[in-house]
Amino acid sequence: MASTDPVWLAVGLALAALSACELEPLGGAGAVGDAGTDTGVGGSIIYDAGFGGAEAATPLPYAYRRRVTVTPGASSVPLGASLVLRFDHQALVLEGKARGDGKDLRLFFQKSGAASHEIDRVLDIASGWDRPDTSIWFRVQANIGNQLGGSYYLYYGNKDAQGPPEDPRKVYAIYDDFEGSLLSPEWHAEAIGGATGTFSVGGGVLRIEGATGDIWNNGDDFLFVYRPVAGNFVAEARVSDSGGSASGWAKLGGLMLRGSKAVGARNRTIAPVNGSAAITSSFRLSTDGATVEVATSGSKLIPQVVRLARRFDASRTWHSSDAVDYTELGTELSFNGATPDSMLIGMPLGNLAASPGWVELDWFRAWLWFDDEPSIGQEPEEPGPFFF
Repeated sequence: MASTDPVWLAVGLALAALSACELEPLGGAGAVGDAGTDTGVGGSIIYDAGFGGAEAATPLPYAYRRRVTVTPGASSVPLGASLVLRFDHQALVLEGKARGDGKDLRLFFQKSGAASHEIDRVLDIASGWDRPDTSIWFRVQANIGNQLGGSYYLYYGNKDAQGPPEDPRKVYAIYDDFEGSLLSPEWHAEAIGGATGTFSVGGGVLRIEGATGDIWNNGDDFLFVYRPVAGNFVAEARVSDSGGSASGWAKLGGLMLRGSKAVGARNRTIAPVNGSAAITSSFRLSTDGATVEVATSGSKLIPQVVRLARRFDASRTWHSSDAVDYTELGTELSFNGATPDSMLIGMPLGNLAASPGWVELDWFRAWLWFDDEPSIGQEPEEPGPFFF
């Protein structure tokens, strides 16, 4: 059954609107002057000085903007949270209000009493432009739920617009698409137990290869690419391919939440399995205790997106073929005894074979988890032109 639990999924569509400060359209109370001239209404009219090589003081007009509001639930939306805005981009394109490639969709944040500034937004991995359900992610710039919040505006309607800022590392808490030839220094790659192997990055994939034992019983023997992460979070990774030697119960990539590098450490793992089952969600709730699993029968499911969420001492796991519809595997489980604030999150390989096997993953992302989903509202579209 597809999971739609809002408590554990990233909060969709969130934009704060706690300030009345706005940029003034051309011809409003603040007339257009030199670049940086204060309009008296929420900051400056800003002229483009570098979009696609445009000349300084050459304005790029945007025909429309929309302010979208969020009312927090029982808890505030914290600074640094990654949120997703879903909207009907296709309708804007069909009405001639927006470009089909999304390059004119720009997101600005304005804190009370300060000038607005553009922030990064990225298209969701499973989304696309010119669709009725386009989804873009962005990072919260100020706590939503107190008077120090701010306003977010989505601007569109500029046929000459160049690409907006869209660095996923400035949107998610963690993001890696494994581009380049070296593993990012934030990651650690190690053999746990008696496993042997190699770790490499190339062609947009992380490759873990080696001969290992199993992630099972009261002691583990596997290869692990991991990093420490504190607090509550949701993590996802895509397992794109596998090969070489592997037993039917090999755990091929996926995600593991682990208390430490010790062979008997508490952990929760979700991973594709090499044919004896399709997907497994395994767990060791006590240090040096037994490992238990819940598995989905069937043949190996790769490619596959896996998701693991941590909430204090508890965890949950899901998997998906398309990063849209997710099936939860197992239930929410709590480790026995308190867990440290910082735990290890990463991607394991346990091929259960004397000869090397390998697995490849092509992206990893994680974002902050928080308690309560806000209620969402959108204000009517405002006509411009607006200048940045």
